[in-house]
Amino acid sequence: MKKDDRTQTGKRIKCLRTDNRMNRTLLEKVQCMLSNAGLDRKFWAEAVIYACHLVNRFPSTAIDGKTPMEKWFGKPATDYDSLHVFGSTAYYHVKESKLDPRANKAIFMGITSGIKGYRLWCLEAKKITFSRDVIFDESTLLKKVETEQSDGGPK
Repeated sequence: MKKDDRTQTGKRIKCLRTDNRMNRTLLEKVQCMLSNAGLDRKFWAEAVIYACHLVNRFPSTAIDGKTPMEKWFGKPATDYDSLHVFGSTAYYHVKESKLDPRANKAIFMGITSGIKGYRLWCLEAKKITFSRDVIFDESTLLKKVETEQSDGGPK
């Protein structure tokens, strides 16, 4: 890990430490996110990933109002357009045939890393799907509607 960090940022790691307080903060955020979205515990890993993504992109008073991403990489993290409400309803574009529906209903789970797009829980297939062509309805959340109908969860 030290070799990867050194080549990625050009900075040297003096001492590798963990912050147990941040673990508690992430756990509290995950509990709130799952409760607000009405999602089952099966989605805790997706919620942790998105909570960590949010924490790394919001300013902190501990580092003089900078974001952790800005402090580590030296560039500001200003792409706030891709942030959406965890567990909100999303409709993603599908390219099937002329007579099939043009969009499927899903639940927003987070942002993908490495590719430009969103992580969505497909309600029909009961699996995580990635899409970049998404329309969000953040005014409504699917509170325990589809998650209680079946035991399908992220694998």
